[in-house]
Amino acid sequence: MKRNKYILWGCSAAFILLNCLCIWKGIFVFPVLSLVLAMAYLLIFHVDIVMYLMAFVTPLSVIMTNEKVNLGLSLPSEAIMIALTLLFFCRILYDLKIDRKLALHPISIAIYVYLFWMFITCITSELPVVSFKFWASKIWFITSCYFMMIQLIRNNLKNAITFFDCHIVGLCMVVIYTTLHHAMYGFSEFSGHWVMSPFYNDHTAYGAILAFFVPIIIGFFFLPDNSKKKRIFYVVSAAIVFAGLYLSFSRAAWISFVASVCVWIVLKLRIKLSWLVVAGLLVGTVFFFYADDILYRMGRNSQDASGNFTEQLQSMTNISTDASNVERLNRWTAAFSMIKERPVLGWGPGTYQFEYAPYQRGKYKTIISTNFGDGGNAHSEYIGPCAETGFVGLFTVLALVFVVIYCGIVSYIRAKDKTLKTMSLCMSLALISYFVHGFLNNFLDTDKLSLPFWSAFAVIAVVMTVESDVSPDKSLKD
Repeated sequence: MKRNKYILWGCSAAFILLNCLCIWKGIFVFPVLSLVLAMAYLLIFHVDIVMYLMAFVTPLSVIMTNEKVNLGLSLPSEAIMIALTLLFFCRILYDLKIDRKLALHPISIAIYVYLFWMFITCITSELPVVSFKFWASKIWFITSCYFMMIQLIRNNLKNAITFFDCHIVGLCMVVIYTTLHHAMYGFSEFSGHWVMSPFYNDHTAYGAILAFFVPIIIGFFFLPDNSKKKRIFYVVSAAIVFAGLYLSFSRAAWISFVASVCVWIVLKLRIKLSWLVVAGLLVGTVFFFYADDILYRMGRNSQDASGNFTEQLQSMTNISTDASNVERLNRWTAAFSMIKERPVLGWGPGTYQFEYAPYQRGKYKTIISTNFGDGGNAHSEYIGPCAETGFVGLFTVLALVFVVIYCGIVSYIRAKDKTLKTMSLCMSLALISYFVHGFLNNFLDTDKLSLPFWSAFAVIAVVMTVESDVSPDKSLKD
């Protein structure tokens, strides 16, 4: 036995040294082949490790582009997602049995409808190649992070905790890097927009993921089976993420975090839905009757974004001189014009950024606007899909929002097991945070937000299924 052990260690050391030598000499064929073989082995025999690896590397991945085929991938995360997607479909054809309850769960059905209508609008798209690429990326995001996540956690929900812990570790590494990088520029508001590069393209995406993970980290701290080391891990992670959220200077992220806190208060105080509806109607009525006065005051607000926290908050309602706010209005008005022209089928998934330029209005253009319309997307998870896939597409998005939040809150209210209750709550609050953020930005076309987003969907679906079984504690103790 000892001899075999020494042979194994010797071969492993030789293998690692050979790879290092090849990299040093600039010969990348052997290291790439080694990586492919190692990944193939893990996919066949240890797919759970691949899932955890995907969760860990996603925050650390960087976008690599190929201009010849006009394709950009976030590596290595999207390569792993594509591999898991291919594995999933191969296993379905061969031997994979999907739990009927989960396959026909309301969340799963909402996803099927969402993808089906997106496929229809790809066919009618103004730019079919762009749309089918966009749809393909949605397929590997959802398959690897929702359907494969279900396979990972359906028999042991604690795997979901490990999965998100791996992502938290990778995210904290990015926050530490960003904070140190930011410190080199004196924590200025201007540098805060790009110091997270190359891991996140700007401070809004960075802030969105941090706001998303605050409820998860805090919720996981209160899980009943945590060891002392685990609780310390969550305390340290929370401190790092809170610091990153504050220094992100992302107003949308701050708003979304506050929204998740407000929903938590509502759930804890058990405020009746009818009261919330009445309150919403009152707010809407006030805005309707005083809309002109409110917009006038917003137009008079000239406080731009700055490094001062109070001034940063005041700049949220500046629609006269704040370039970020006015540019959003520019993108939204362009989208509304596009929707008016094609209200049913839209322009095609992923096409907004290539088509909105002629629909810009001069009075909303800013120093960051471009005449070629190459500045990015519609800055909304609701307006953008409506422009790209029509009102039916918007309905499928709203259906996803309603179904998953309804399932998450119902699971939280009905669950008897504390672990199930905590996981339902923190996943629901994280998603609510992003749904609120989605009014001002959209990042679900990236792996950075798609992975935790769709994985949270999977957790809620599994928790709801588990709690309906005769013995809900079984999956937690396996």
